[in-house]
Amino acid sequence: MTLAGITLILAGIGLWIAWVRAPHLVEDPLLELQNRTPTRTWLDREGRVLWLERTYDYEWRFPVTLEEVSEPVIRVMLAAEDSGFYQHSGVDYKAALRACFQNLFAGRVISGASTLSMQLAGMTLPMEKRDWSRKWHQAALARKMEMLHSKEEILTEYLNRIPFGGKIYGIEAAARYYFGLKASELNWTEASFLCGIPQKPNRFRPDRYYDAARERQRIILQMLVRRGFFSEQEAKRILREEPLRLRDFSLPSEFERYSAAAELSHVIRYLDERDSSYRIRLTIDQEIQRSIQQLLRARLSQLPGVRDAAAVLIANSTAEVLAYIGTIDFNNPEAGQVDAARAVRSAGSALKPFIYAEGIDAGSLVAATRLQDAPLRYGNYAPGNYDGSFAGSVTAAEALSYSLNTPVIRLLEHLGVPRVQQAFIRAGLNPKPSKEGKKSDGADKKRNEARYKDKTDSEREVGLSLALGTLGHTLFDITRSYMALARSGELVQPVFLYEERGEIDSRILCPKVFLPDTCRMISLILRERPLPYTSQEIAWKTGTSNNNHDAWCFGYTEDYTLGVWFGNKSGESSRELIGAEAAAPAVGEIFDYLYRGHPAAEWTAPELIFETTQLCAVSGLMPGPFCERREPQFTIHGLPLRSCDICNQEKKHPIKILSPAPIQYIALGRDKIRIPLTTDYQGKIYWFLNGQLIGENLTEYEFEPEHRYTLRAVPEVLPEENSSPADVGEVIFSVIQE
Repeated sequence: MTLAGITLILAGIGLWIAWVRAPHLVEDPLLELQNRTPTRTWLDREGRVLWLERTYDYEWRFPVTLEEVSEPVIRVMLAAEDSGFYQHSGVDYKAALRACFQNLFAGRVISGASTLSMQLAGMTLPMEKRDWSRKWHQAALARKMEMLHSKEEILTEYLNRIPFGGKIYGIEAAARYYFGLKASELNWTEASFLCGIPQKPNRFRPDRYYDAARERQRIILQMLVRRGFFSEQEAKRILREEPLRLRDFSLPSEFERYSAAAELSHVIRYLDERDSSYRIRLTIDQEIQRSIQQLLRARLSQLPGVRDAAAVLIANSTAEVLAYIGTIDFNNPEAGQVDAARAVRSAGSALKPFIYAEGIDAGSLVAATRLQDAPLRYGNYAPGNYDGSFAGSVTAAEALSYSLNTPVIRLLEHLGVPRVQQAFIRAGLNPKPSKEGKKSDGADKKRNEARYKDKTDSEREVGLSLALGTLGHTLFDITRSYMALARSGELVQPVFLYEERGEIDSRILCPKVFLPDTCRMISLILRERPLPYTSQEIAWKTGTSNNNHDAWCFGYTEDYTLGVWFGNKSGESSRELIGAEAAAPAVGEIFDYLYRGHPAAEWTAPELIFETTQLCAVSGLMPGPFCERREPQFTIHGLPLRSCDICNQEKKHPIKILSPAPIQYIALGRDKIRIPLTTDYQGKIYWFLNGQLIGENLTEYEFEPEHRYTLRAVPEVLPEENSSPADVGEVIFSVIQE
């Protein structure tokens, strides 16, 4: 044997050994393919598509099983791409030999003989020049894959990954993009139409080159006839009679519509780290979500200088989040992607119900208990009401319903700041650093955090922050806390994932924030005033942050708890940002929409919940020995209520003048200044100014500038200016010009 012959034999043996060993020298290509994430589909609670989130390389691909692909697709694809798929083990040697001779005689590559397995393996290789080394590598990968995986697994992966033009990959994406159908719904003509595209995906895509795609379909059908899949007559029938249900390409595809549904992007970001599956069902109700979005946009158009809004709607019975809107326009370059539902803002008066609830729990008050709305002063700060006036003696229900400031501050001082702080913590209202919605530097953040950690800080400053809502909270957290009032004091973590909705016991954060009847009494108070723009009876409360940076409203029924915020993410203020005027109408409109066609469930009558007890008519507390007048009021069964000490004090102490305050008032120009006259006395009052009687039971009086005044209040029983100091109130103040 010649040297050339020996060399040829050795070369052949070497090639055979290399061929046998090749699959053992490469990694399983399916491992790499399976690391490539498909399009994630986010569904609403009814299983309807809400959002489509593309893969890392922006491919549209939706994995399906073989059972979810119609039989025509499978049969046509195998006939067109690899008729011997179930006979070979990765390489079709007969087809390879035939392709070799065809290419040899043609002088160029006219046939690749790539099996379906080789095509799938080739998807892991770089898009380099087609040559024999690449084919060798591709074949080795295909054989490796065939050794490790079943034919069904390989066929499934292939159908899910083949290209169909542009960024459309896989049979399900192709069926949905070109036909608006599922892969399981495709007939023979649609299967033959689609299965011709992968040979040259961008040349045969029907949304651009319909005629070329149609001609390619005819070639596929002729191939099926030659290979005996069906007769010539059947091929003609398929081509002429079966419907080709192409969608209208002049309209946006579902991919474009659902990838633009940016109002859910904040929910998706929140859940992205918790769920790695590619098909996720949310508790969101698509219809409710989009209707609330539209209602917020409509209301926003009526608020000049206000550019954003947010809303959270929760089902009370299951704590499922039905709607979550963190921004009005996600694509807005001005902080559109900032989630306002989780942004830390100042809640204003929206937190007052929780202070009153703690007061009821403590036995310090009920709805009928009387509180004083009168001037207060802390150093240079004098908190007042939004309209600048004071109402004098009011019930706790009136003080909360009309959101008066000084009564809640007095209540908080009575309860003590530490106790109220603990109540806020139980309610899930842990303060977060905030600076009226504006960006704060690190020093501001540290100061705000230290306010609640350093026990040497001013308790009064903390108390004012709690009472007036200047601490930082989020719309989501406050809505969750209001849901605790609706759930009779049980604080539950809201859920976004549909599969977790039944696990409510594991999501209870605090089983008893407040007593159940305390929550019912707060709900009774919050229903005293009708919510605008709805005929439903809603428990609701508004809030407006300092200098009109934020407008809030929270409302709840037996079924739902809703929180709404209006403002600017930049922190810019606007005179339109008033809770009662901006946010409350939106909440009313949303509840009217939620209960369209049927009324909300009626609240339980208070007579069936509360005891009726004779309380002091002066204080609204349990009568003491000096309380002469009494009247029936609602109290909570089994919860002691403190006794009245006002009537006893009136026998020992002088009248207290609540307004004017002992301060310096400023009159504009030469105009007089009108100041309210109020006391803590319930009977007839005679007023003396600098020793002269000026009237009885006056509610206000005009004072000249550039004067110092001594004002005395004398009860009816002693209508003389020189009455005993033990019975007379006195205040000294001055009025100056600006």
